[in-house]
Parts: sequence; C-alpha cells; structure tokens
Amino acid sequence: MVHLLVNSFARKGKGHEQTEIILKAFRDRGVDVTLIEGATLTEVETKIRNLVNEGLERLVVAGGDGMVHSAIQAVAQSETILGIIPIGTGNDFCRALGIPADIENAVGVALGEGQLTDLLRVDDRWVASVLTFGFSADVNTRAEAMKWPKGPSRYTLATIAELPSLKSRLVEFEIDGVRQEMDLCLSNIANTSDFGGGMKIAPAANPFDGIAHLTFVSKISRFSLLRFFRRVFSGSHMDHPKVIGMEGKYIQIISSNLDLWADGELIGSSPAVVELISEAIYLAGLEGNV
Repeated sequence: MVHLLVNSFARKGKGHEQTEIILKAFRDRGVDVTLIEGATLTEVETKIRNLVNEGLERLVVAGGDGMVHSAIQAVAQSETILGIIPIGTGNDFCRALGIPADIENAVGVALGEGQLTDLLRVDDRWVASVLTFGFSADVNTRAEAMKWPKGPSRYTLATIAELPSLKSRLVEFEIDGVRQEMDLCLSNIANTSDFGGGMKIAPAANPFDGIAHLTFVSKISRFSLLRFFRRVFSGSHMDHPKVIGMEGKYIQIISSNLDLWADGELIGSSPAVVELISEAIYLAGLEGNV
C-alpha cells in the first residue's frame, strides 16, 4: 500500500490528467494507492504526521519543491520512505538527485528502496535543497508573484527583472564556531546543487556527504552579475572572483531581518540557526540516480 499526496493545484486541468497517469502507473505495477486529501495544506500536513506516527511505510509526493518541503516536515527522522514524482514548476530537488522527469519512470523510482539522505534544519523547519537570502530571495519573491511563464524560465525572467534593485548588505555569520562578516549581494546554504529552476548554485553539494555547501556573492555591479549569470546553470560561476565557496555543518545567521527562502518557500527571517543533519530521511530509489 502506498499513500499518495498530489499537489491540489496540479489536479486541475492538466494536473488532473497527470494524476490519472500516476494512478494508472501504480495500478499497472499492481500497487494499491490511497490518496491523501484535505481542504488546506495544514490539514494535509496533519494527516501525514498522523500517518507517520502510526507507522506509515511509504509516502509518495507528486508535485514540486514546495510539496516536497511540506512532506519532509512530517517524514524527516522517521522510518517512512519518501518517493517523489516531479510535476511542479522548478523540481530542483529531483533534478539534483537524478529523479526522472517523466511520470512512468518516476513512479518506478518512487517504489524503490529507501536510502538515507541529508537534510538542512533551519531552526525547527526542515529544508531539502537550498536556503537562500539576499538578492536570490528577492528573485524568489518576484517569481512567486509572476503569473507567466509557468516553467523554470520564470526564475530567469525574475532575476533579470530584479537586477535594478540589486544591493549588498553586511552580513554576520558564525560558521562552525568561526565568526565571519561579509558584504554580500547573495547568499545560499545548500544541501543539493540546484535552485531557481536549474541554476547549479552549489555544484559540489552532495546530500550524502554530511556537509552544507555555502555560496556567497560579494558586492558586485549589476552589469557584472548579469554577465556571469548564465554561468550559474553550468556551475562555472564558482571560478568568478566575486563568488565565495565555503563548507560547514552548523551555521548561525546573526544579522537580523533577512528574508529566508527555502525549497521555493518563504520560511521566515533571520536571525536563524542552520544545521546539516546527516541521514535525516529515507528517499526512495536513489541508488544509481546520483
């Protein structure tokens, strides 16, 4: 028996067709499926928590990074195996882990064995992929307000549109006990490599190495940022003199009033404590995909 959570918005129009395809793929494999439904996201999260507490063996989430973010709040540090079928906008977490984009193959992966995988914990909230603040957070805010386009290119257009507002700020951290103060435009703390619809902001990030990868962009002109922006999609931006790469497990963001975005969701503001928690969740079918 598999419990399936589908993005309620995705189940309208094209999303409804995707749901039928997903259910058929499970039926073709002889797998019984129970849909998890609720009037609100809070109600759905409560249902998942109750199921996990009752010993839920496997939860499969069909949606994007936001749905994954909701699911891990209940599933992290439990015995429940989480499978993911990427039908969202960005799907950065699945892209970084090599989970197939087509539904048929993704269903097969979602039924695979569970593999222990790292997560970030920001205060009391779990994060699957990347925590971001500064310019990148401003881009997320703009992208979420855009009605077009619907795909990953929305983040690219939002980045270009937000450039005139680019500014830096003196940010104070403590990284594994070492105090740091930097004048930054953009900051990211990553468990996996991708964010913003395929930007490899932390190309070396590996959710099995027990280390968070930090990528900072120091004070930079709008023109210079625009020139090297395309390099983010290949990860070659790490060679730029304004880019600072670091590693750590326990990071305190000391500066206040920084909006914190994670997995495409606004999760709060600084100050905050960010921890890399090793082997925090069982993810389905990753062997051979990463």
